[in-house]
Amino acid sequence: MNRTVSKTTAEQPLDRAIAILTALTDAARPLSVTDLAALCDLPVTTVHRMAAQLEKRNLVKRAMGSKKLIVGAGLVRLGVAATEAAMRTDRPHQILVALANEIGESCQIGVRADDNVVYIDTARTTPSPGLHFEQGRRSPIHCTSIGKLYLAELSPPAFEAWLADANFAQLAPGTIMSKDRFRATIEEVRQQGWAANNEEFLPGLVGCAVPIRLASGKLMAGLGLYVPTARMPFERIKDFLPALRTAAQKIAAASEEAQAGD
Repeated sequence: MNRTVSKTTAEQPLDRAIAILTALTDAARPLSVTDLAALCDLPVTTVHRMAAQLEKRNLVKRAMGSKKLIVGAGLVRLGVAATEAAMRTDRPHQILVALANEIGESCQIGVRADDNVVYIDTARTTPSPGLHFEQGRRSPIHCTSIGKLYLAELSPPAFEAWLADANFAQLAPGTIMSKDRFRATIEEVRQQGWAANNEEFLPGLVGCAVPIRLASGKLMAGLGLYVPTARMPFERIKDFLPALRTAAQKIAAASEEAQAGD
């Protein structure tokens, strides 16, 4: 849900830039300069000038075929790096390691970067019996459990816009290729609050993921795992949900505590 940015009376350019970037990230949709001016309580001329400066730095960009602004690749990279830094502090990583040892499977924390999921922290059991994603690896958003969590966060219009241009590359026999079926899958994720993967990314692997949410409810990252079907049939993948959800809550709390202590 979009929220209005807190009105700012600060005179510093940095405060104004932060207000503009906050408005764009909160809106999660293209905004005009006039929209941003109203949200940030700033003159249109000021927003126009600062938007141009932010665009030069690749922090914002123009939506395709429009003069409206959206988040730029530079800001996306900055967000991924900030989330990674928060997750890689001792306590969140320890929770992830403890989870992997508890369930006996390698676990991953991932965030969205454009149409990919980037794994920003991982933990494996010793010895690791399943698939392990190294930190920094990317996977297509449409065939991963964590990716589905992010797509389910989009508003229906934003999701439909994404779906219209989506290119579903088939990576495994179970990759969902039908847009109607994918739409139904995302609706199911919205309703149940978690996502599953039935041999959609790699043959012989199933998985699931739960959201890591800030206290505000905003999605910070996804927590997931993959398991070989030889050891765990897809019908039983939900058995991991209680442990994943508990760990996700602990990781979110530990990450916010770490940020508050900085």
